[in-house]
Amino acid sequence: MTEGILIGGLVVLGGLVASYMKKHPFYSHKTQKYKERYQDKLSDALSQSYSAVDAYWLSRAIADNIFDFGTRTYQDYHVERYEKKALSERPHIYELHIENPSTLCTQLTERAIELKLPISAYSIHMRYLWQEYLVPVGRLAPVSVERLPGASLYADELKNLPTSQEDMQTFMRKTGQA
Repeated sequence: MTEGILIGGLVVLGGLVASYMKKHPFYSHKTQKYKERYQDKLSDALSQSYSAVDAYWLSRAIADNIFDFGTRTYQDYHVERYEKKALSERPHIYELHIENPSTLCTQLTERAIELKLPISAYSIHMRYLWQEYLVPVGRLAPVSVERLPGASLYADELKNLPTSQEDMQTFMRKTGQA
C-alpha cells in the first residue's frame, strides 16, 4: 500500500514537472535546440577562462541575448546577474569560433520567424551581430535563409543591410572565410 502511494506520488510529481517545462518560455520553442547547442559549445569554450559555474551562466546569458534578440523571454535571477559581463564578453565571442556565421544566421532567422519578431527588431539585432563578426549580412548573407518557410521579409532585410566592401573584407578575414 505504501509503495503504491509513493509510486503514485512520484508519477504525479513527474507530470507536474513535465507540464511546467512545456509552459516555461525556455522550452516552448522548437528552435530552442539551437540556443541550447550554442550555449553548450560556448560554455565549453568559456570554461578555459572561467570556473565551470561562471562559464555556464555567462554562456546562458550570452546565448539568451543572441537567440532572443536582446530581449528577455523569461526571468532568471542567475542569468540576470551575468548580463553585464555577457555584454562585455560578446564582442570577443567570434574569436572562439562557436558556430559558423552562416549557420548561426540561418538559425537566428528561423528563430525570428518562430518568435514572430518584428522586422525592425530583427534588422537591428542582426546589425549588432554583424558588427561583432557573428553573422553575415548584405551580399554575404547565406542563401539558406531564403529557403526557410516564411523568411522572405527577413531574408530581404538581411540582404539590404548596408555594408561596405571594407567591412565585408574585414568580416571574411576575422571569421576565416577569406
